[in-house]
Amino acid sequence: MSGIGASVFRAWPTRIGDIEVCPIQLPGRENRMRDPAYTSMEEFARDAADALGPCLDRPFAFFGHCFGARLGYGLAAELARRSAPLPQQLFASSCLAPHRGGYFGGGRNGPFTPETTDEEYLAELRYGAASRDEPEPPAELLALSIRVLRADTSLTCGYTPAGPGPTPLDITTISWTADTHTRPEEMDEWSAYGRVRQILLPGDDHTHRSAPDDLLRVIADGLPE
Repeated sequence: MSGIGASVFRAWPTRIGDIEVCPIQLPGRENRMRDPAYTSMEEFARDAADALGPCLDRPFAFFGHCFGARLGYGLAAELARRSAPLPQQLFASSCLAPHRGGYFGGGRNGPFTPETTDEEYLAELRYGAASRDEPEPPAELLALSIRVLRADTSLTCGYTPAGPGPTPLDITTISWTADTHTRPEEMDEWSAYGRVRQILLPGDDHTHRSAPDDLLRVIADGLPE
């Protein structure tokens, strides 16, 4: 998710059956907050492909929610460009198709854009914490989150995908019944990027954080034996 680190997956199991779960920490957040956050998909995808390349000698898949799904696609596209192994499945949760790069995340008043003000980011961060019954983060963490959100917005709004390429991806889109950001019908556009299986699960924008059983089943069922 935009502006959030790998700790969002802290409630997830370390394995889903025989599948090892490996959260990826991006720079600019949590234990990497001193590292500059990416503002370019191309730079992210290049560095991620270099770093993860040695680990991709066995079957793998990418799961991402919202901004994370777009990163997963960008990385898969870079792997295809290198003729490297591709993910067996891209699980895209609550994320518009890559060519809708100017529209992601956001909240009650619409998506985040380069014109989003600090006050609008701040209001959304406070609303998100309240909606999850969490205490409001301290001011310094809110300021850091806004900085990361701005970088994430620049990355996704500046990304123009080249298309699915000669090898279409296998994609599972995951929508949520009470999602306030992305409607299930908006996920149809992923069909331009590969072979798509569409799933609708009960829950909202944050349900994936708790690793519900039906989501874990979707992931397990979406991968070949």
